[in-house]
Amino acid sequence: MKNNIKSFICRYRKLSQLQKKILEKYSCIFNIKFQTIPINFHLIFHNNLPVIIDIGFGTGELLINIAMNNPQYNFIGIEVYIPGIIHCLKNISINKIKNLKLINYNAVDVLQKMIPHNLIKLIQIYFPDPWPKLKHKKRRLLNNHFLKQIFLLLQNKGILYINTDDTQYKDNIIININNINYNNYIIPSNKFKKIYKNFHNLLSTKFSNKAKKKNRQIWILEYTKIS
Repeated sequence: MKNNIKSFICRYRKLSQLQKKILEKYSCIFNIKFQTIPINFHLIFHNNLPVIIDIGFGTGELLINIAMNNPQYNFIGIEVYIPGIIHCLKNISINKIKNLKLINYNAVDVLQKMIPHNLIKLIQIYFPDPWPKLKHKKRRLLNNHFLKQIFLLLQNKGILYINTDDTQYKDNIIININNINYNNYIIPSNKFKKIYKNFHNLLSTKFSNKAKKKNRQIWILEYTKIS
């Protein structure tokens, strides 16, 4: 992958002693260290359940909720925001969640190096940072290179699910996907809501609540890979 631009900037206050203790205590149990070879899902989860990847889960409330209510899947959450990782680690421990692991690293590198091809059931991305300023648009995660990588990882009939309240970013994502030349095997779909139990009772994210407060339209983009 040619694009090595980071799509994030980590800004957070110094960690408290409690946060440091949580990170130290639970990282070795629930985190997966970055590596440059594909990971073995069976060795990590000790089963062969389908794998779902959540990119940029923030503080993880939605991801925790989904994992707890859908034990028929294994989940991997990718996030660079350390306080979010810590918050999620704490809740994994409290709720004794066994089907969720976290990776604290840049998603671009994780997907390129760590995730095996043609094995992922769903990749979900809730409200990726739109980087609305012109000088920052190069930081957008969902560029052509990253989307190509996503579709390489999805299994047959695997789904890419994105939502955003930024109209320009939505249009840009659609253009990028349409420009991927994979012999028309990427098709718009409407299957995501059938994946999760109690789909309509899923928690709202912080960003979806913000969008609703501002009466901003939330765009849902969903594509299925047909190989």
